[in-house]
Amino acid sequence: MRPEDQEDLGACLFTLLCYNVKKSKTLKSRNTGDASMRQKIFSTFEVAKMLELSPGTVANWVDAGRLKAFTTLGGHRRIKMEDLGAFLKENGIPVPKELSDRGESPRKILIVEDDTRFLKLMEKYFRTLRKDWEVFLAADGFQAGSLVGSERPEVVLLDIMLPDINGFKVCEIIKASNRRTLVIAMTGYDSEDIKTKILAAGADDYFVKPFKFEKLVKRIEAWDGSKG
Repeated sequence: MRPEDQEDLGACLFTLLCYNVKKSKTLKSRNTGDASMRQKIFSTFEVAKMLELSPGTVANWVDAGRLKAFTTLGGHRRIKMEDLGAFLKENGIPVPKELSDRGESPRKILIVEDDTRFLKLMEKYFRTLRKDWEVFLAADGFQAGSLVGSERPEVVLLDIMLPDINGFKVCEIIKASNRRTLVIAMTGYDSEDIKTKILAAGADDYFVKPFKFEKLVKRIEAWDGSKG
């Protein structure tokens, strides 16, 4: 098999793996319900407990139209997290830590790198200094495809030269699946041609090895989650 045919086959398998795992997880989510969404809707009792108030005070806010809420089929008041946050801000009430903790979900980062030593080095750095981030590792394109489909990472740190699949194709597939995913290409080849190709494939940035991890983290933290 020619190298280019092998790369095309790898790209097809990567796409199928992303799709099948993502579809399976979506079906499971529909059957079991989205736990993260349930955690972001509160009863008046939960709000009262967080704010150290009586449930009656919170109920009065809702009845007076000051705090936006909706009523369940069973007649219970429910408050969305974003509405509670807006109410607290408008009234100058400090946001309790419990609310902040429940509102924030860890940033998911996938590192795709076939150099085991460099992969472990990056893993150690992120797990030590960015403990609030979820870090996933892939040593090849097929592992990457599985994790992209199952975990839906917000950030992908992508080594361009993978042993089983064309890194440019991987970038295109990831962006086609979710254009809001931040893809940062990594390579040991400082070439304008490679840089042009990977950016054309959809990568948001390009880092040449060796690079300072601090600079990489700053690039990730500067990303607002809606664009690269």
